[in-house]
Amino acid sequence: MLVNEELECVVCFSEYSRSKRVPRVLHCSHTFCAPCLERLSYLDGVIRSVTCPLCRWITCTRASLTLPGALWVNTDIWDQITKEQQGRKPDVEDLYQKNQLLRSTLPDSRHSAFMSLLEKMFSCVLLQK
Repeated sequence: MLVNEELECVVCFSEYSRSKRVPRVLHCSHTFCAPCLERLSYLDGVIRSVTCPLCRWITCTRASLTLPGALWVNTDIWDQITKEQQGRKPDVEDLYQKNQLLRSTLPDSRHSAFMSLLEKMFSCVLLQK
């Protein structure tokens, strides 16, 4: 079983998810979230490279491939994500998805009043993210 610290990216300290922060494995076997790997990657002609922030091993892929297409998902972490997320409080990403559902189900007049209240309540949380 993985420790909670292993369920978050050591670069950005955000929890891995199955949508925005997918855990991807570099060739050195270290795992980071996809957005961090995108920021760490650099393009040199037909080669895209990512230098591991932990061991400095350079992972190279073809530039024609996206990083998600070129790097494996860490399945150990992937399998843990749903189990861990079931027992935790909703995060900003969950609230955003619920917000989108509410937009489509509430009538326009009730929708705008309710949404402005929600935006006021969660504006500080959304700005921090």
